[in-house]
Amino acid sequence: GWERTASATRALREAIKTIRAHGVWMAKFCRVDMLIQTVKRMSKICKSSTLVAKDAVRLPSCVNDLGEYLTAVSDVIRESGGNKVASYAFSSLEQYIPLFLMQTVRIIAKRRGLPAGSIVTLNGVEALDRSGSVLYRDLKGATGFEGSFWDDEVAADAFERSASYVALIEFDIEELVAYCRNNRSEFSDEDYKLMFGMDGPRRMGDAGKYTIMKERSAQGGELRR
Repeated sequence: GWERTASATRALREAIKTIRAHGVWMAKFCRVDMLIQTVKRMSKICKSSTLVAKDAVRLPSCVNDLGEYLTAVSDVIRESGGNKVASYAFSSLEQYIPLFLMQTVRIIAKRRGLPAGSIVTLNGVEALDRSGSVLYRDLKGATGFEGSFWDDEVAADAFERSASYVALIEFDIEELVAYCRNNRSEFSDEDYKLMFGMDGPRRMGDAGKYTIMKERSAQGGELRR
């Protein structure tokens, strides 16, 4: 009797270990698939005609598609794997999505994605800004379940930073110079250099201006010392 009980207990423990192991693998699979699907959809933003639209502000269809995907997959994972698996799958997306949006801006600044000779319009800048707001709303809604790792403060900081980077597209060259001087640490040298070299709705790109500004700033610092 005792041996039978001990054997059953060992079998139960092994079964639990197997379930736990499979649960971890499932959670990892869901997380990787979530990131892949998110990147796949967001990579289409830089090719969207909404960025060069002159008649109206329209949201890129891939942004709406991503919002619907996040909502649907949240329901599916929670029903199939539970809240813990869902919380792991969605963890840190409030940081990744703003980073992906900033990467979209970098791609555009490098003159990739948009048709040759095209420039982002003011409507296009607004479309990018709204994309960030919509994705924030949809992601927060998709992660609004018990046990979620969603962090309001982290999300706000990340999305605000991406919105600030998007806004640089709209500046004329003098506004960009002023912003850069007052906010040198907000973005990297490479990011600012990309912005200065980018043609926008209110400026012609001039990467050399950024180099000159940096040299003058360095000389000014030496004089002050």
